[in-house]
Parts: sequence; structure tokens; C-alpha cells
Amino acid sequence: MAFVCTVTQGGFRVQGFSAGTPQVVVVDVGYDDAEPLNYKAVIGLDALPGGTLELYFHLVEADGATSEEHIFWSGRDTRFIADPTDRQAILVAILAGLRGLLLMVDPAEFVWFTYDEAPPKRALVKFTAVQRAIERCGYKVTSSRLPLGRRAWKAVRLAVDAIDSEGVDPNPIDVRR
Repeated sequence: MAFVCTVTQGGFRVQGFSAGTPQVVVVDVGYDDAEPLNYKAVIGLDALPGGTLELYFHLVEADGATSEEHIFWSGRDTRFIADPTDRQAILVAILAGLRGLLLMVDPAEFVWFTYDEAPPKRALVKFTAVQRAIERCGYKVTSSRLPLGRRAWKAVRLAVDAIDSEGVDPNPIDVRR
């Protein structure tokens, strides 16, 4: 198997789908050059019991031969994407999809969680990039620690007059900060 990243090859397209709840955006991120496998990043908001919206993101492997799909919730399961440049490009695509989702849905508030128990520091760096992208979309974000080393975040949309646009980064998906 050899993963080929398509988001490093000159751009990508973010597709949004909203028909009630859940709302999702999908970004094609790659394919396998030896097997009929395609990979997509899925970013969505879905209602938890009680109505709170939960943000989620994962990769989907779609098998063209069997029409089966496999969902990768953890970065630990995506080691087949070995090139750090590809992983960075996919993160940028996910952040762009996240921004598109928030513009499409405009939720008042939502939560999200780490999937893994005690995620490694490099995974938490990615969650920090997600947090910053959400803050740049006009949300105040708070975080908390959960049992077993998991983390949780809550985002609440700021009132328009509370958003300070002075010095706002023109590139809200830049993960180098």
C-alpha cells in the first residue's frame, strides 16, 4: 500500500452537506496507488443526547472494490500516512473544512473531545491548531481534563461586538503558530 496525498498537489475542494443534524463537510485527501482505496477527511457537528452539538473529525477509507468504508478516529491508526508533509497538508485541509463547517452551520456553541486516552503531545498540538482555528472563527474556547487522560473543549460564539479584529491573522488555517 502506498498512500498518495492529493491535498499537496495544488489545492482541494471542501464539500458541505447540511440537512438538519448532523452537518458535515468532506475533503478528498488521498488514495492508494496499489489498491482501489480513497481517503476523505470528514468534519461534522452532531447532536449529543440533550441537544449539545459535538464537533468530530476523522478519516474515512472507502474501498472501491467492496464498497466498504473504514473510519479512522485516531491518528495512531493513520501511520500509513508516513510523510510529515502529507500529514501537515491533511491537517490544513481539515482546518479549512472546519472553517467552512462553522460558516455553514454557525452554531452558538459546541463541544469536542480527544478520542484517545492520554494522547501523545504531537496529537495535542493538532488539537491546539483546531482550537486556534475555532477561535479565529469568533468563538471563545475553554478546555478541561477528563478521566483517563482525555481532554474536552467547549466553544461559545462571541457576540459580534466582542470580536477584536485588530491584528487578526489573515490566514485562519495557518498551523505554524
